[in-house]
Amino acid sequence: MTGVETMTQLGRYRIERELGRGGMSVVYRGLDPALGRTVAVKVLHPHLAARAEARERFAREARAVARLDHPNIVAVYDYAPPESERSYLVTEFIDGPNLRAALEGGPLKHPEVAALLMAPVFDALDHAHSLGIVHRDVKPENIMLRPDGQPVLVDFGIAQLIDMDTLTQTGTMLGSPAHMAPEIIDGADSDGRADVFSAATVLYWLACGALPFTASSPAALFRRILECRFEPVLQRTPAAGRGLARLIEQCLERDPAKRPQRASEVAARLRSLLAEVGLAEGAAELSRWSADRVAYEAALGVRLIPPLVVAARAAIESKKHARAADLLDRVLAIDERHTEAQALLGRLERRDQQQRLLRGVVWGAATAAVAAGSVWAIGALSSPSSTADDDAPPAAADLAPATIGATEATAPTEPPAARSPALGSSASTSSTSPLAARTPASTPPRPRPPASTPRPPPSARPAREVLVPFRADLWNAEVLVDGERRGYLYEVRGTGGLRMPATVHDIEFKHPACATDVRRIDLSAAPDVAPPILFRCAPLPARLRVVSGRNLPVRNASTGELLGQTNVDLSVPMPALRLELALTIGELGGSLESLTVRLAAGTTTTETLRF
Repeated sequence: MTGVETMTQLGRYRIERELGRGGMSVVYRGLDPALGRTVAVKVLHPHLAARAEARERFAREARAVARLDHPNIVAVYDYAPPESERSYLVTEFIDGPNLRAALEGGPLKHPEVAALLMAPVFDALDHAHSLGIVHRDVKPENIMLRPDGQPVLVDFGIAQLIDMDTLTQTGTMLGSPAHMAPEIIDGADSDGRADVFSAATVLYWLACGALPFTASSPAALFRRILECRFEPVLQRTPAAGRGLARLIEQCLERDPAKRPQRASEVAARLRSLLAEVGLAEGAAELSRWSADRVAYEAALGVRLIPPLVVAARAAIESKKHARAADLLDRVLAIDERHTEAQALLGRLERRDQQQRLLRGVVWGAATAAVAAGSVWAIGALSSPSSTADDDAPPAAADLAPATIGATEATAPTEPPAARSPALGSSASTSSTSPLAARTPASTPPRPRPPASTPRPPPSARPAREVLVPFRADLWNAEVLVDGERRGYLYEVRGTGGLRMPATVHDIEFKHPACATDVRRIDLSAAPDVAPPILFRCAPLPARLRVVSGRNLPVRNASTGELLGQTNVDLSVPMPALRLELALTIGELGGSLESLTVRLAAGTTTTETLRF
């Protein structure tokens, strides 16, 4: 036996073929003749366990890992004794791809599948943590899929199986940089909450189709992780909903104390979110997904819409309008033309607009009354003999004190000097006016303000305006109305929409990663609050140039499709804004080079090949 590459026997195990290799080990498919079963044999590279004390450590830690007994953790059958020339583990053979390979055909269509896949993984992590074992390298490549779709964590405890002094001497890095928790990068003490962070990066990748942390160099990547700078979940995929987005972002907190403290908590919250949309039977759902992923995901959207609409109606009845809007946004992310969802959302938008108008009226009346400086002035606003015109706002005295108090919290912030201390006063309430308690007793009455400016004649009034709300799967797109820039969609969303004259307009959405989208709308017959306009990003192709000393064919490794050749700009269609693509470079039947590239829609990526 001259080396790992020519190995045919290891102990009692017959080596059949190599399955894969990485920075720490080579994995083989093997046969245990004594039991007649197929096994996986993971052989560590010699430099990681070259010394006798390292091999003793390996055996000790392997015994600890072998104690793990969970359906979503690969079973450890055997391990190398300290006297063995090589350090190896013999484990259950998983007849399926890892999560990275399983998704090479494209990202998941529905974030719910991401939750189905990862809930068992968090369960497995919690089991290991309860026995004092931390994985330290949770990533898609270390999550295998059984034929029934069940995820299985592999390489559990590999960080503990390897002599740390040897790793320091060789400069080998434990874990995958894009999935490392900040405390591991910092070299601080870590525990199971580091696994929660790493598993959340996988959940984010599954739900959003891209990793949360990417950069052009390891140093830049570590800086991003340490600063926890990533694109919010809902900005990447509105269909995720606030519940899943909030959970993922909590797991990705910089401070471990702010994350869920146990992996089981994350699993429970994922299952609760799944139960809300009728996906409580996780194992059965994964089995159907694994049997025919395309058909399952195509049908899942139809299944998700009814429970989401029912939940939205219930939220509206319970006056939980933010939750209702979130549920309806998820429906429209699946089916942008769903008429009931559009109608319900329109109702919410109109109600929200009315509440904003009412708050503005109350704030304006309260401010005017305080500026007048007397209860007498407030009474004059509500007096039937007031000379104000028919369009004047409702009298402040007709509004409940609680309503006026609430408007202070929601009114636009003013500079401290511009605010009257009367609004925060706790003076006597002897006056019958609702605002009397907010007027200091020491403030003398002021002269009555002059009558308001007469309203202009009808011919001078502006044309009727319509509030146009927006929905989007990418909120940092620009919106232009009739060629005039009106801001980013997230800015527009914060004000409830855009006000436009009730005429015909051209609405244009622009984003560097998306095809320009232009809509013509006619608001002449629209209600005061129009149905929302939905912007769905159509990703532009990415451009890729592979630089090499020779002109060689470039192919998609998963499909074999010829994309072009090296040293030429290639156009790559993008199913999502970001894509990780495995390539093979070289002539078929000859020497091939493998390369994995990360592409972004509408941008150029250059990779240099050392061939």
